[in-house]
Amino acid sequence: MSFFDDDAEVTQVTAPTPRPRRGKRNRSRLRIQRLIIALVALFVLVFVLALVIRSCQQNAREATYRSYFTQVQQVLSDSANKVGKPTAALLADPTRYGRTQLLSTLNGLVATQNEITTRTQRINPPGKLKSLHTILVQGEQVRLSGVQQVRAGLLAALTGKNLHATARKLAALSGYFTGPDVYYNELYRTQAQKIMTADGVNNVAVPTTSYFASSSVFSPSSLSAALTSVSSSTKLTGLHGVALAGVAIKSNGKTIMLSSSGANNFQASVGLLVSVTVQNQGSGTENNVPVTITWTGPGNSSTQSYRAAIPAIASHAKQTVDVPGLNIPSTAITKSSQLKVEAGPVPDEKILSNNGATFTIIPVLK
Repeated sequence: MSFFDDDAEVTQVTAPTPRPRRGKRNRSRLRIQRLIIALVALFVLVFVLALVIRSCQQNAREATYRSYFTQVQQVLSDSANKVGKPTAALLADPTRYGRTQLLSTLNGLVATQNEITTRTQRINPPGKLKSLHTILVQGEQVRLSGVQQVRAGLLAALTGKNLHATARKLAALSGYFTGPDVYYNELYRTQAQKIMTADGVNNVAVPTTSYFASSSVFSPSSLSAALTSVSSSTKLTGLHGVALAGVAIKSNGKTIMLSSSGANNFQASVGLLVSVTVQNQGSGTENNVPVTITWTGPGNSSTQSYRAAIPAIASHAKQTVDVPGLNIPSTAITKSSQLKVEAGPVPDEKILSNNGATFTIIPVLK
């Protein structure tokens, strides 16, 4: 045993276990958590942005369709209210207008429908509706043609000629007015709704349309009655009538005015001319006004008749025509014969008492 063993008991001490270093692990975990949070936030942001973009695109798509169909609705409304209803009213009773007003109304209807057609052509539809839009354009073009033909028919009725044929032609125009509505409802509207739904748009309605004009408007019997009223309306056709204003005989370079109150002597010659002056007493120009002279020899022994026409006479104006051909036989020299002169009548003339006169004439030698 050692000397020191006696003096003290030696105690062994165990060194403490070192603590693990947690700082690096905690920082790594914190970075991972922050990364996850950032990724989640980024995902949410991207998702929200996608929703916003999609919502904006959807709103823009809906706005495009809504703007387009608003224009379509205006076209349909204007075509029905500014052209359809006035046309139907006009065909039902044309005599509500005077002549000038009728012409102005007809021209106005054509001009209005032409503007509607042009406006329809200029509408820019959404891409998926471009092919369908041609149906709408073609419908308005057909309707314009119908209105133009109605104008032509009513103007023809003012002449009072071929009224039944004109009524049949107008009746055949029914399809020009109702047809575009049928095509719109059957071919355009249903397909447009399907295309828009497939494009994800459900909050925009495709406009509806009522028929442009009822079929009764184009009934042949109704139109025939209406056109007959047109031809007999002085308000539309104006006053018509001509009057014999003067008669003269031109012989041997001299002009002798005839009087119906006594015998009219004149120098006999070959190639007499009967000069007839006619006055238009109506409110409009009269065209191709007929003039007829009839000579009856002494004791009704023989007759000669000749005709001529005045191309046009303006309202209240006078025109003169020379009627050639009258050859008085020698047996009628120095004897009384009769010369009857008639002007007109013109279409729709009501007063005929001033259209003619009979003159007693005595051809004499030098």
